[in-house]
Amino acid sequence: MTDHRGRKPVATDRMWEINMGTPAGPFRMMDRVGLDIEEHYAAERPDLPAGPRELLRTHVDAGHLGVKTGQGFYDYPTAG
Repeated sequence: MTDHRGRKPVATDRMWEINMGTPAGPFRMMDRVGLDIEEHYAAERPDLPAGPRELLRTHVDAGHLGVKTGQGFYDYPTAG
């Protein structure tokens, strides 16, 4: 899977972690928050570019909401 610019989320996240000194990049953090929550926020911000909003909408429509569903920009093992 790639982001709206054709990059893999893991590459973007790693670059972010190295440059910003954070333990997680933006894609991993969106997965933790929930892509449905992120999509709602993006819908309230018409000034954001269309590409990222469309990417979020695609994931939400597919039911890939991040950690809480076991799949988002990353796959997460489910308890069981």
